[in-house]
Amino acid sequence: MAVGLGLDLTLRDVQSRQKERGLPREVAKAFDGSCPLSGFVPIGQIDRLDNLDFLLAVNNQQRQQGNTGHMLTGIPELLSFISRHFSLLPGDVVMTGTPSGVGPLCSGDKLELVMDGLMSVRTQCL
Repeated sequence: MAVGLGLDLTLRDVQSRQKERGLPREVAKAFDGSCPLSGFVPIGQIDRLDNLDFLLAVNNQQRQQGNTGHMLTGIPELLSFISRHFSLLPGDVVMTGTPSGVGPLCSGDKLELVMDGLMSVRTQCL
């Protein structure tokens, strides 16, 4: 088991149009560059899963900030709950949500997501 970071991006305008038309909304979530992931750090190398700071900067300006201690359900409890309902297999990724600060992105925006100096992911909006 390992911990990593990911950006779970959504095309809100596409999502809204699809919803209005009663059409599937997957195209708003599954597009090129929609979910960049960092590298992963083995869970044994992390001292405290319940106290990891992370932040998202857009064009070098902080947009979101959070701490795993603020999650409604802790990481061990969340994984336990999930595994009671279906199998978690090597390579599976569990996305846990996002802190406040969600906002629009523009083509060319540069994004950097960092967690406690352990990992980061950088990408640019197409």
